[in-house]
Amino acid sequence: MVSFIKPYRQDPFVGHLATPITTSAFTRAYLRLLPAYRPGLTPLSRGAEIGFAHGYFLVGPFYTFGPLRSAEFTLPSLAAGLLAAITLVFILTAALSIYGQVSYDVYDNALLVKLVGQTLSSSEDQSLPKVKRTGELDTLLGWQKFSEGFFSGGLIGSTIAALGIALYSTYL
Repeated sequence: MVSFIKPYRQDPFVGHLATPITTSAFTRAYLRLLPAYRPGLTPLSRGAEIGFAHGYFLVGPFYTFGPLRSAEFTLPSLAAGLLAAITLVFILTAALSIYGQVSYDVYDNALLVKLVGQTLSSSEDQSLPKVKRTGELDTLLGWQKFSEGFFSGGLIGSTIAALGIALYSTYL
């Protein structure tokens, strides 16, 4: 019997299994179309597109399963769902901002970092690893733009979803 699941690139130490789904051309083409991997997008537009999708799909569960749910459409339950979705988008934006602050070269000019760098560079066997930055999103400014786009896209997506629910529930 032929085994379809093998180590990725025949290396068992990678920690990834090559399956017909994960290594297919369709999967790679689909992942290249997602805004996180699509070439030519600025971090702001990347964040806006991802935030719009998250904001759009967060309103429904909060409206349907929130504390003010009812069998029929009510404006307070929709407002609570919209407010909860916007709050969650805000929390996610704060988490994105914190991640960007601690991940990308914020403390280069701090005295402690300079002293530690001099101490490590004075010894010949230890050195700080250098991280290769490849894209616009791999900088602090790019990550801040991504977070801004995520928040604005999340607000717009949540609002459009709430308007869609209100119009659908009112007129149909």
